[in-house]
Amino acid sequence: MANIIMDILFYATAYVTLFASIFWFTTFFTAAKKRSAKAVHPPLSIIVPAYNEQNNIEKCLTALENQKYPKLKIIVVDDGSTDGTGSVVKRLMKKYKNISYLRKANSGKAASLNYGLKYVGTELFGFIDADTFLSGNALLNMAGLIHGRTASAIAALKPYEPKTRIERLQRIEYALSSFTKKLLSFIGALYFTPGFAIYKTAIIKRLGGFDEKNITEDLEIGLRLKNNGYRIEHALEDSAQTVVPKSFRELFKQRLRWYRGYIYNSRKYSYMFFNKRFADFGVFILPLQYLVLALVIPFLLVSIYDGIIYASQRIIDLFIVNFDLNYLLSASQINIITPTTFFLIIALVAFFFMIRLSNKSAKEKISKLDYLVYIITYPFINLFLWVAAFTYEMVRAKRKW
Repeated sequence: MANIIMDILFYATAYVTLFASIFWFTTFFTAAKKRSAKAVHPPLSIIVPAYNEQNNIEKCLTALENQKYPKLKIIVVDDGSTDGTGSVVKRLMKKYKNISYLRKANSGKAASLNYGLKYVGTELFGFIDADTFLSGNALLNMAGLIHGRTASAIAALKPYEPKTRIERLQRIEYALSSFTKKLLSFIGALYFTPGFAIYKTAIIKRLGGFDEKNITEDLEIGLRLKNNGYRIEHALEDSAQTVVPKSFRELFKQRLRWYRGYIYNSRKYSYMFFNKRFADFGVFILPLQYLVLALVIPFLLVSIYDGIIYASQRIIDLFIVNFDLNYLLSASQINIITPTTFFLIIALVAFFFMIRLSNKSAKEKISKLDYLVYIITYPFINLFLWVAAFTYEMVRAKRKW
C-alpha cells in the first residue's frame, strides 16, 4: 500500500512539474517581449518606512536621489525608531530639499505606508524598504509602464553584497523569483508587489490603502488590485538590491512570515481560485501553486522517510557481513534505469535550465558550487519552512513580523 501511494505521489508530482515547466518555457519563448512603456513621467512620491535603520537609510535615500527622476518627492516615515535613524534623515534633508521626515509611534510597516500616503499629492507614489537600494533608471522605466489598466509596477530584487552561504543561495532564489514574476506579467497574472513598487495614487487611496492587520501587506495589496481588475507590470531589466537574512535563523523568521502571509491571504481571497473572471490568474496560477505544494510536500516527506529506512537497512547489512563492501555490492541488485530516475533526471534538467535562464535574465554570476548546493538543499529548506508555516497556521499561533 505504501509503495502504491509513493508511486501515485511520484507520478503526479512528475506530471505537474513537467507540465508547469513546459508551460513556463512556452510562455518565455513565445511571449517574452517588453510591454509598451510611455515616455511620460508624472510627479512621483516615494514613501520610505523605517524602523531602526540608521545603518541603511542614508544609502537608501542617496540611491533614490541618484535616480534623477523629475519631480520626485521622498517621504521618510520613522516608525518610532530608537536609534539614530531620524538624525541621519535630518542631516540629509539639508542636502536634498525634496526629502520630508515624519515620525509616529511604532505600529508596523502597513500603518507607516498609510500614514505617509496621507501626505502624497502626486499622481504616482511608491514605497521602498529602508534596507533596499535602487540602481540604474528603475524609477523612470517603471513609471513608464503604468498606464491604462496597469496600476502598479515592480522591479527585480537582488541580495545586497551576499557573503555567507545562505546569502549567496538567496541570489539564485531571488533571480528565480524575479524571472517567475516576469513570466507572470506576460500573461497578466502578476499579483504581488514585494520590497519596492510604485502605484497609481488615486487607485490605492480609493481601495483604502494598505491592510494594517496583514503581515504581508505587499502581497495583499497586489491581490486587491487583481480583484479590482488591474494589472501589475514587472521591469526585469531594472533592479533594487536588498539586505537579506545572513543566517538560517534569520531566514526562518522572514520566510515563516512570508509563507504564513501567503496562506492567510489565500484564504482571504479564496473566491479567486478557479474563478473564470480572473482568467489565467484565477483558473491556473493560484490553483497550480497549491497543487504543487500538495504534491511536493508529502512526496519529499515520504522520500526522506524512505531514505532513512534504506540507509538504516544498509548499515545493518554492513554489520551483518562484517563490513565486507565487495560482498554487499555483489549481492545487491541496483537498477539505475527506472521510470523514477528517468522522470527525476528530466525534472532536474528542467529545473536547472530554469535557474540558468533566471540568472541570465537577472545578470547574476553564480558559482557552480552554489548551483549544486542550491539544487540539493533548497527544496528541503523550503519543505521545512512550508511545513512550519502550515503548522503555525493550524495551531493559530499569533502572526507577527
